[in-house]
Amino acid sequence: MRILIIALLGSATAVWFARRARRYAVADRFRSGSGADRMGGAARATNAYRTRAERLVPSWLSIRVERALDAAALDVQTERALSTWIWSVTVAGVVGLGFGGPQIGFVLALVVAFGVPIIVLTMHERRTRQIAAAVPETLERVASELRSGGTVVTAIAAVATGEGPLASDMTRVDTRMRLGASLVQALGAWSTERVAAGVDASAGALAVCASVGGRSADALDGLATSLRDRLGIAAEARALSSQALMSGIVIAGAPVAYIAWSALVDPHAVQVLTGNTFGRACLALGLGLEGLGGWWMRSIIRSGSAP
Repeated sequence: MRILIIALLGSATAVWFARRARRYAVADRFRSGSGADRMGGAARATNAYRTRAERLVPSWLSIRVERALDAAALDVQTERALSTWIWSVTVAGVVGLGFGGPQIGFVLALVVAFGVPIIVLTMHERRTRQIAAAVPETLERVASELRSGGTVVTAIAAVATGEGPLASDMTRVDTRMRLGASLVQALGAWSTERVAAGVDASAGALAVCASVGGRSADALDGLATSLRDRLGIAAEARALSSQALMSGIVIAGAPVAYIAWSALVDPHAVQVLTGNTFGRACLALGLGLEGLGGWWMRSIIRSGSAP
């Protein structure tokens, strides 16, 4: 019976993912086309499914998921991420049900349900680090534009049309200027929205270069060198603290991994934790303390490795 359940649900899931992959592939082709293609009727028809999906997701959840995905530098649509997460939980539960019974299915579904969001949340500094690493290169690009006779505005527009990590940020800056905001106001809004190392200094330097003029290119090159040296020091500090970080991961994750392995190898071994209310309470309390300990150790390591 369990094998039959897995076969039926597995086949249905595979068909669903195949259809969804084809639909997203068509949407991606339209998004990567020219501007006229994106504004055509075929593109609007392709976005109809996304609009319907957005109505099914509450706004408060969509905003939080979108922020988490952006912070983790995962360029995935909110609806696609949520649907993939839900189906992953379902598949994990079905596989566990087929191979180990209801308890194993529940444990696997629980691990995927909480593990995937935790992994995404632990990656919340990826976008910030990408932005911080791209700032010196962008400053040097602006300096090169100034030496060739351009302006800060044209340099920002050139960065906005590129493919780098700062392309979306510079697009917002350029859009604000097109809507009537001054360069200083647009750069100030950028420094407020994007909290990353070097953004405040870069926004101020670009604003000063645009208003004062003079030998701005040399000043921007000097700032880029200073920011790059600062990033190098921060990377060295993270490398020196990597051993302590791995020790914290092992200490916090070893008990959870042992329980999960015991549940897979011998389901009866964990019945004392899942068979009655007191055992489940102990399990929940233990997992909560493990999570608290892991967060505490990570906070100590971060405070010691901060630049």
